[in-house]
Amino acid sequence: MTDSVAVFYDERYMDYDLGPNHPLHSERILLHYELSKALGLLKAPGMSEPQFRPATDDQLALIHSHEYIDQIRRLSTQEKYSLLDSGDTFAFPGAYDVARLKVGGTLAAVDAVMEGHAEHSWNPGGGLHHAHTDRAAGFCIFNDVAIACRYLQEHYKIQRILYLDIDVHHGDGVQEQFYNDPGVLTLSIHESGRTLFPQSGFIEEIGDGEGRGYTVNLPLPPYVQDEQYLEAFEAIVPPIIDAYKPMVIVMQNGVDTHFQDQLGHLLLTTRTFAEISNRIHQLAHQYSNGRLVAVGGGGYSYHSVPRCWTIILANIVGFKISNDIPKSWQELFTQTTGLEPPTRLHDDKVPSLSQVDHTRVGRIVIESVRRVKDLIFPLLSIKE
Repeated sequence: MTDSVAVFYDERYMDYDLGPNHPLHSERILLHYELSKALGLLKAPGMSEPQFRPATDDQLALIHSHEYIDQIRRLSTQEKYSLLDSGDTFAFPGAYDVARLKVGGTLAAVDAVMEGHAEHSWNPGGGLHHAHTDRAAGFCIFNDVAIACRYLQEHYKIQRILYLDIDVHHGDGVQEQFYNDPGVLTLSIHESGRTLFPQSGFIEEIGDGEGRGYTVNLPLPPYVQDEQYLEAFEAIVPPIIDAYKPMVIVMQNGVDTHFQDQLGHLLLTTRTFAEISNRIHQLAHQYSNGRLVAVGGGGYSYHSVPRCWTIILANIVGFKISNDIPKSWQELFTQTTGLEPPTRLHDDKVPSLSQVDHTRVGRIVIESVRRVKDLIFPLLSIKE
């Protein structure tokens, strides 16, 4: 049985262009959308593709300062790239319009779920979780997921929102906004800040004031594999959801934890994304009346991102799709990227790791899970 899912995609997402040599290629969103279409997923019962509008300045201002919004608007009119942070985030011609379109997609995804038009929603162009109140960061100009959480609070008066972030990078921009707020429980599972940007998201970051215990971070060491990740996920996420009983789940689905990704150091395969999306889908029906707003996020490999996101979307819908990738999509992939295409949806190979390294990584993961439990579970009255 399939669920009703609203998909928010716009070909103008391709205009989010940080430069020809930048690791963030918007074509990954196009390839995911076209793969979903080629596999028949977008024609599954219950699927819809509503039109949507860009976010307004007032909506952007739920999180961002008016001065920052004006800065992005001004820089977007120039015919050059303007560096917005100390790294690789740029304003580019038209940046204001496409960045607020991505936010609009996530807000429309919220509306679809909250107004009963769909049980779940999906915006592959969202998940830009690093942007802060008055500055860009980590390839993110406007923070659509933080805006969505605030929008749920202010427009729909939702009192308990679970924000779950599985990107390889810590969801620092969202954590910052709700660090003192028990109305949004932020739960980020990511590679440790000791080895990866943004050098935050440590276990000891647990919230402050009334929000103490409502910020949860599970940092993982490099080279974590499927089994270790899934065991850690199961040990932490379902008990917290059971204790918090969210009214809505907002999930950021960065897939840069995949072993083919060039920016992270985790070694996950498509198996993990299949199992996690199934689990969260189940938990959403169990605790939040099915209300699940899912967005994209990081992921920088042409070979893995379209496959992983399509698997996630299929599991949210509850639709069985073929493991064989259609020839038409393979041709599009090569035309778009100049690379040899994948022929199977799921990974045929699993990355190898020596037994010594596997054991060492496993011990670190077990210790991290124990420390999260010791710090967070008593604050949320979770008993094992």
